[in-house]
Amino acid sequence: MEIADAITKRRTLHIFSKKRVPREVIKKSIFAANQAPCHRRTFPWRFTNIGIKKRKQLYQLQLTLKFGDMTIDESSMKKIRDKMLNPSHLLIATQLCTDNQVQKLEDYAACACAIQNLSLSLVADDVGCKWSTGKITKDPNTYKIAQINSSEEEIIGFIWIGYGTEPPLIKRPLMSTIYRERG
Repeated sequence: MEIADAITKRRTLHIFSKKRVPREVIKKSIFAANQAPCHRRTFPWRFTNIGIKKRKQLYQLQLTLKFGDMTIDESSMKKIRDKMLNPSHLLIATQLCTDNQVQKLEDYAACACAIQNLSLSLVADDVGCKWSTGKITKDPNTYKIAQINSSEEEIIGFIWIGYGTEPPLIKRPLMSTIYRERG
């Protein structure tokens, strides 16, 4: 697939099937992520592949975070269960911690580039993904479940990977509204 086609075809999937993505495709996407530009050569990205046992723990945590002690209807439980357990893979994307605020910002940009490379590699293999954040990605229990040391790495998102329903194309701004030339 041409890079321009991959860029145009890449979309955030929200509904995933249970079909498994081959391990080689995942590894290829991680390799692509690792080729991202990185201003200070800090290579701050890390990806932790979370298995189904730990995903079930994250599912329980998500229910607690979202509903607390409230009674949960079956429809809401199914929606969260499908979101947490249907995608073939869950990668937790993290960024190495630093006290240098300029470097932290540059490192986040590098991590975003790595995630975009990963996404484009996946779409080239007809696999979809979704980069998501939220309360669960900041919760200390997520760090425990994933065995990620929060003093060394910060979770910057979950990357859900799999096959599923491709959303419609997005109406994007006209080029004339986002690009300027100055003489």
